[in-house]
Amino acid sequence: MEYLHDYKKASFNLPVINELAEIDVQKLISDSEKIYRKQMDKIVEDILSNNKIKIVLMAGPSSSGKTTSSNIIMKKLAKKGYESIVVSLDNFFLNREKTPRLPNGDYDFENVTALDLEYLHVFINDLFDKGEADMPIFDFKAGQRESEYEKIRVKDNTIVIIEGIHALNPIVFNSHLENMYRIYICVNSDFDADGQTVIPAQKLRLMRRLIRDYYHRGMSIKRTFDIWPNVLAGESIYIKPYKNTADFLINSTHAYEPLMYAYMLLPILKNEEADETAQDIIKMLENCSPISTDYLPDGSLLHEFLDMD
Repeated sequence: MEYLHDYKKASFNLPVINELAEIDVQKLISDSEKIYRKQMDKIVEDILSNNKIKIVLMAGPSSSGKTTSSNIIMKKLAKKGYESIVVSLDNFFLNREKTPRLPNGDYDFENVTALDLEYLHVFINDLFDKGEADMPIFDFKAGQRESEYEKIRVKDNTIVIIEGIHALNPIVFNSHLENMYRIYICVNSDFDADGQTVIPAQKLRLMRRLIRDYYHRGMSIKRTFDIWPNVLAGESIYIKPYKNTADFLINSTHAYEPLMYAYMLLPILKNEEADETAQDIIKMLENCSPISTDYLPDGSLLHEFLDMD
């Protein structure tokens, strides 16, 4: 796989990726998935090499792949004979009327105080001190916490994987620190051509977000464009400063993903051609040889964004 980088390197050569997709698209996809899975294997190896680890924190900016990666780690631990559970910080959001707002009136979901930190601390302490805790269930459509809570139980050897954009923020977790393994996941690779960056990593993540918002959240392309600057500003304040505290950095970029976005996103963006950001992304994706999402393998992280159901 010489044409693909390992997770520590910074960029892909887009013309080479296009060529490989035409020669053997399934091999390109398979090799890309192996690079991602190699990182998951290393994380599980790290966790199991330290029998003190009880908590795995998975943080990272929006559309990085936190949920899928957490569940893959859980499944890999199970294959090794270890029990684990995944807890999403999304369930600890405050009800909408208590959510902080930005100066323009939009909800500030990137702000760590959008979480019910007081109850979250109670939940964590109960879970590890008593072996059980009541987890809230947040209804995103209603913008409210459901009245019924889910009882979560753990054993002495259970590994609890906690995922969310704020998982590495020290305000969120103020106890059991000696038992933690910290992960930061992000889209960390640009796509280059002729020595120039043609798809920056941040724009690739925006493509993921556009598809997910459009198909899964009923949000217009324009609305995602409108909120994106606030998302990035919030990440710079509340999420990225803790990247260097991680024990492991996952690069969730897949070499073939912009080719699938060219297939899936370009038709949608054509209706938004008057928007300057849409024009930029259209130009980026027109450099890609489209491949159908029918090639997307089972279990791929990209299902988190590309599934249309």
